[in-house]
Amino acid sequence: MVSVVKVFPGLNPRAKLSSFPADEAKIVANLAKEFYITTGAKKLTIGKSEYRYFFLKFPDDKSSAFGARDEIIVLLSPFENFEPRTLDAIEKIQDLNLGFRLDKICAFVVSKDNNFLSILNRTIKSHKESRLVTPFTYSELSESKSHDFFRQRVKQYFFERNLFDFDSPLRKDLYFFGREDICQNIIDKHQSGQNSSLFGLRRSGKTSILLSVCRRIAAQGGYAVLIDCQRLHLESWAGALFTVVDEINNEFKCKLHINRSEYTEGDAAYKFISDMGRIQKKIGKPVLIALDEIEQITFGVSFSENWKSGADYVKFWHVLRSVFQTQNSPITFLLAGTNPRCLETPFIMNGDNPLYSQVKPQYIPGFTVQQTKQMIETLSSYMGITIEEEVYSYLTREFGGHPFLIRQICSYIKSILDQSQSRHIDRKLYDAAVVDFGTGAGHAFCEMVIGVLSEQYKDEYTMLTYLARGDELEFNELANSDQTYTQHLIGYGIISKSESGYDYKIDAVKKHLASKEKYKKLNLSQAEKLAEISSRRNDVEERLRKLVAQVLRTNLGEVDAKEYVISKYDAAQKRKCSSLSYRDLFNANLNNIYFDDLRMLMHRTWEQNFKNIFSSDVEKFNSRMIILNSIGRSDAHKKDVNDADMESFRGAMSWLEQKVDDYFFD
Repeated sequence: MVSVVKVFPGLNPRAKLSSFPADEAKIVANLAKEFYITTGAKKLTIGKSEYRYFFLKFPDDKSSAFGARDEIIVLLSPFENFEPRTLDAIEKIQDLNLGFRLDKICAFVVSKDNNFLSILNRTIKSHKESRLVTPFTYSELSESKSHDFFRQRVKQYFFERNLFDFDSPLRKDLYFFGREDICQNIIDKHQSGQNSSLFGLRRSGKTSILLSVCRRIAAQGGYAVLIDCQRLHLESWAGALFTVVDEINNEFKCKLHINRSEYTEGDAAYKFISDMGRIQKKIGKPVLIALDEIEQITFGVSFSENWKSGADYVKFWHVLRSVFQTQNSPITFLLAGTNPRCLETPFIMNGDNPLYSQVKPQYIPGFTVQQTKQMIETLSSYMGITIEEEVYSYLTREFGGHPFLIRQICSYIKSILDQSQSRHIDRKLYDAAVVDFGTGAGHAFCEMVIGVLSEQYKDEYTMLTYLARGDELEFNELANSDQTYTQHLIGYGIISKSESGYDYKIDAVKKHLASKEKYKKLNLSQAEKLAEISSRRNDVEERLRKLVAQVLRTNLGEVDAKEYVISKYDAAQKRKCSSLSYRDLFNANLNNIYFDDLRMLMHRTWEQNFKNIFSSDVEKFNSRMIILNSIGRSDAHKKDVNDADMESFRGAMSWLEQKVDDYFFD
């Protein structure tokens, strides 16, 4: 049975204070009243600056409250003016002390600059990937502080940071989770002289993985360079070759003279092969060329015509492939993006695609429940947030293990917790938050994630809409017509296939598309037709009453607007309505104002009041409104609605809904 060593405040007997200057020894002694100091002073020299540092551990009560269980770096900055680059010293300390179990996320920094706290606050706002740094000043810790002082200071810098809120590729490994196996697989292929690929939905973490691969290869003494194809597509194929070799030359400080003017249409291939050979002699190892956003230089999808046509694509890849296929190749390449078309199409421009069969498309899988838990539990523990175990499974299912979407919903839930006294996420809070998130920001995030399909894979996107709204027959017809459709959707991790058929793996995307495609379902029963007609008419009629009321009051004034509305009634109805307020004239519970009444009110003053809102001529407006009034009453009269009438209703209603939405949005 393993005994658990309890941690209390104090000073390890081997951590001698004599190794510190007097002012810093006092700081250590005061920290030892609240934390356990594990080491004596160590030194770090960066340029002409010398720092001292040591390690401490949180006592058990603070460790459970703040999630910091390993040793924490305490950096002492003995300079009157604090520079943000001082924080880089923490990473160097981490690298120098790999034998210690040091916390990778949080650190303490004590500075002699009395403005340190305000400087750090500004730095954190502009560097989201920075560590959780708890700041102190020499003057603060020169005297004993209360237990509450330390608790509040740590709480402020742990709890106020939103560690879920990352919307850019991760350039450090501090907050990088769940992709170690993918990174290692790419590195193994590179080291064995093989090429690789990585494809996924937007915000699935492709660029973060590429950056991590490059860091890891560099840490092992190898060479890897990340090149964004959003730059390359602005060049010709020859200019793109120069950009690649120039980037490698500069990245690894080879200091070779490489002349852009020599990369001509006739000589670019020769120059690239020659220059890569010179670089290989200089560095002695092959370079991994990671090409991100590969679709930007892919035929058929690039924004630039010279690449989209395939002409530059073929020449560029013929050269790179010939270099790779030489003995002791100086390069391997990694293709990454959202669209694997360059690897799937066998022929281009009446010839072979130079990349076809060279690399197998690999997709980024979604997080497992365990990976979701590792990421969310680790980050939430530093912010003092606890989570019910089952919530990790809900998160993974709802968002298909997509790390960006998972972090966004967790960020949203944290904003809810910050407004309350609670720091706990249970199922009830989670369920309510998912509903609110899904009807708000979640829609935009889901559309952004799957936007690549609507732009570049229109058939697959159509299939997703069929599946979301329950048109499984139409989905299966497309699936059976071309197997690559479902291969893409399964590869991206949006759907899965079982003996029971196809289903969504990302419930949030299903709900998003089901809402977006709510009124496009095919093969409706009579009951479904009548239910849709009733729901849409009631909703738009209520908002249309508000629109008409607002427009008439704004343009005519309330008194004249009321007189105008009442003028359409007979004498008896006028007497009844005259006692109502203007607002109540448009209240269906107090006054019988029908859909066709609204049409006539708008029609009679079309030019002055409504033409600009509906941006259509009055006759088109009139005919659409008549269609809606006629077919739109079918549910009230229990009349059957044929498919042609239903299509007419949907067309006219979608037009009216959009106009009303635009008015209230503006």
